[in-house]
Amino acid sequence: MNRHVAPSMIIGACEWIALPELGIERLRARVDTGAKSCALHASHIEPFEKDGADWVRFRVYLGFPKARAERYCQSRLKAVRSVRSTSGESEKRYTIRTPIIIGHSRWLVDVTLADRGKMRYRMLLGRKAMENHALVYPARTFLQGQPRLDAVA
Repeated sequence: MNRHVAPSMIIGACEWIALPELGIERLRARVDTGAKSCALHASHIEPFEKDGADWVRFRVYLGFPKARAERYCQSRLKAVRSVRSTSGESEKRYTIRTPIIIGHSRWLVDVTLADRGKMRYRMLLGRKAMENHALVYPARTFLQGQPRLDAVA
């Protein structure tokens, strides 16, 4: 039996998010209920081993259309998954699991690392990440305001 929890917040078609373990305090994300997973724009993606575990390092660019800042990030690798891109082609993507903060709420999400350099939003928030956490009101944007970095799970 699948248990569903009533979502605790309503989010708009776009929201400000934070990925604190990656050092990202504020990033605009596009909410996409048609996408299953989250995608973060990343480049220079390089797998490596640390303390006997698989990790990945990558660069994240903040700002659009020009990158105003960049972050060098690393995270434990959760998986390498086959993901169907917006063009309909299947591609292999590195997947990490990291906390996300939207408004005052914080929870873990799986994020694939992808080239979203030509996209207006550097982060895509897919439906699996919102499950049991948020309902989407598509006529509005940024309903949750800035992410509160002191948010608890």
